[in-house]
Amino acid sequence: MLYLDLETKSQCDLIFHGLRRYAEHPTTEVICMSYAFGDGDMNFWWADEPFPQAVITHFANGGLIMAQNSEFERHLFDYVISNDYIFDAPKLEQWRCSMAMALASGYPAHLGQQGAALGLKVQKQIHGTRLIRDYCAPNFLTEFKDGDKELMQDYCETDTEVMRQAVKCYRPLTDSEWAEFHLNCRINERGVPIDKEFGLAALGYAQEVADDANANISRLTDGAMTKSTQRKSRDAWLFPKMTEYQMDLLTVYKKGEKKTSLDNDHRAYLLACDDLNADARELLEYINDAGSSALKKYAVAAHTEVAGMVHDTFLWNGAQTGRFSGRGLQPHNFRRDVYGDNEASALIEDIKANYTITSPADTLARLLRGLIYSEKGLYYVDWSAIEGRVAPWLSVKKSGEDKLDLYRMDKDIYVVTAAAMFNRLEAEVDKDLRQSGKIAELSLQFGGGANALIGMAKNYGVSFEEDEAKGIVLKWRMANPWAEEIWADYDRAISSAVKTPGEPFEVGRVVYQSDGQNFLWCELPSGRLLSYPRPKWELYTTPWGEERVGATFQTHHKPAAGEPPLRNHARGALLFQNSVQAVAADILREALVKCEILGLDIRLHCHDEILGIGSDGHRLNEIMLDQPTWADGLPLATGGVMTGKRWGK
Repeated sequence: MLYLDLETKSQCDLIFHGLRRYAEHPTTEVICMSYAFGDGDMNFWWADEPFPQAVITHFANGGLIMAQNSEFERHLFDYVISNDYIFDAPKLEQWRCSMAMALASGYPAHLGQQGAALGLKVQKQIHGTRLIRDYCAPNFLTEFKDGDKELMQDYCETDTEVMRQAVKCYRPLTDSEWAEFHLNCRINERGVPIDKEFGLAALGYAQEVADDANANISRLTDGAMTKSTQRKSRDAWLFPKMTEYQMDLLTVYKKGEKKTSLDNDHRAYLLACDDLNADARELLEYINDAGSSALKKYAVAAHTEVAGMVHDTFLWNGAQTGRFSGRGLQPHNFRRDVYGDNEASALIEDIKANYTITSPADTLARLLRGLIYSEKGLYYVDWSAIEGRVAPWLSVKKSGEDKLDLYRMDKDIYVVTAAAMFNRLEAEVDKDLRQSGKIAELSLQFGGGANALIGMAKNYGVSFEEDEAKGIVLKWRMANPWAEEIWADYDRAISSAVKTPGEPFEVGRVVYQSDGQNFLWCELPSGRLLSYPRPKWELYTTPWGEERVGATFQTHHKPAAGEPPLRNHARGALLFQNSVQAVAADILREALVKCEILGLDIRLHCHDEILGIGSDGHRLNEIMLDQPTWADGLPLATGGVMTGKRWGK
C-alpha cells in the first residue's frame, strides 16, 4: 500500500467552488507530497523536483493507494499532476480512502478528530491552518517565510503518518464495499444535472427572503427583535423559553471558557428536541429562513456547477449506519412537500422572469427538487415504507410477521394503524385519521414516546395534546407488540455482548459481538458490520440527569474543545433503529450496483430514492423490486416510476 498526502495551491476557493472546479482550474498546482510504502520510511517530494519514479512505477503496476479523502488526491492526479509530469494517472479502482474506513468504523471523517478519538501518539499538526491560509488558499504567498518550508514538510508528513496509523485501527473494508465506494465516486463524477438559469434567478430573491423572515421575527417577538442578527435581543427572548437540558445543548468551550452557541449546528440540536417550546421553534425556523438554507443550496449549485452538472454530492457511508449523506448541494434534506408539476413549472417561469412571488423562502424551498433538471428527461423511483417493512422483518416476531402480511396484502398501513389506534373500521378512517396513523408509524417504531409523536406531528401540521399523544403511543404499542419486544431483546443482546467479550449474541436477524476493547460489532443480514467504537459497561447520565449503569460507546460527534470524546448509551431502541437504517442502506447499495452493471445512467440517490437520466425507469423499478438474496421474506414495494424533465414527488 502506498500512503500519500498532497499539499496544493490555487486561486480557486476549494470550499466555495467545489472539488471539480478546483481540480480543473488553470491556477491549481501541487506544492509537495509526502508518501510511504507500507510501513517503510517516509519520503518527501517538492513540485520543482522530478516526480518520484517509484511512485509512477507503483501506479503503472496497479498498486493500491491510500489517502485521506482520496477523491481530492485522485482529482489532482487526474487533472493536474499526471499532465504536468507526463505519466498515466492511477485508475479509480486503485484508490483507497482512510476517511471511508474511518466512517465505516464509526469514527469521525476529519483526520485531526480521528487522531484524537483514537488516542494516537502522533497527532495532526496545529500550525496547518495558518500554512493552508498563507500558501494554499486564494491570494497565497509565492515565497515561503523563514522556517515555513520546513513546517510545511512537517505538516504534510505528519498527516500521512496520522493516516497510516489510523488505518491500522479500523476494520478492513471488503471488496464489495470498495466496489460500492468506487461506484459512488463514478456517480459523483457524472454529476447531478441542474437548471442553471433557474438556480441563478432564484438567488435574486435573497433579500426578499431575508426581509420576509425578519418581518415574521418581529411579529412573533412583538418587536423585541426586528432582525435575525440581533443576538442579545434573541437570547433575552429565547432562552427563558428553554429547559435546562436544552440550554446545556448550546454549551461550548472556547479556550477553556464556557460559552453559549446558537450557530447552525446548535440550532439543529434544539430543533431536534421533541419538547422544544413552540414559539422558540418558530423563531429558530425564521432565523434559518433569514439565512435561507434553500437559497444556500441554490448558491452552492451556482458556485460549483460545471457544464450544467453539480459534482461530488454524495458521501459514501456518511452516516454510522452506512447510509450515504450529502455534501454541498445535499439533496437528502430537500423539502419533499413539492408543488405539482404545472404549478412548479409556472412558478419557475415566474422566477426566471423576475416576477414577485409570495412567501419566497417557503416557495424556493419547495421548488428545490425542480432545480434538478435535464432536457433528456429524468426517471426516478422510491421504495414504499422501506423502514416500516424492514423493522418488523428484522424482529423475527410473530406479530412482526403479521404486520408484514399487511404489506404483502398491499394494505394501506397508515389506515390500518389509524383504525387500530382510534377503534374504527378501516372504511371509517378519513384523511385526517390516516395522517395520525402515518405520524405514529414514523415516530414510534424506534422507542419514541409522546414527545416524539408531538414533534413529528408538527412537521405535518398536526397538533396533539400530551394526554392524547400518550394514549396514541400506548395504542400503537399494543397494536405492534413486536416493537417493545425487540427493543428489550436488543438491550439484552447488547448488554451481554459488552459484558462478555468474544461471545456472539443473536437478536432477531442480527448478531452482536464485542472484542472487549476496540469495537462492539453488529453483523447485519447482508454480512456487513456496523461498528461502535470503545464499548464499555459503565455509569452514564441520561439526558434528564439520572445516573444509570449500562453499555456505552464512543460517538463520532466532535466534542467541545478540550473535552474528551463524546459517548452514547447503547440503548436497544437506538441500535435497533441503526440496524433498520443499515438494512435499508444495504438494499440501496445493492440496487445501485445492479444499475451500474446494467448500464443505467444514475445521477442521484436519496435515502429511499434513485434518479437517472434517460428512459430506463421501468428497468430501475424492476431492479429496486429485486429482493436481495439475504432478505428472504422481506416484502419490497415501490411507488412506481415517475418521469419528467424536473425532479418531483
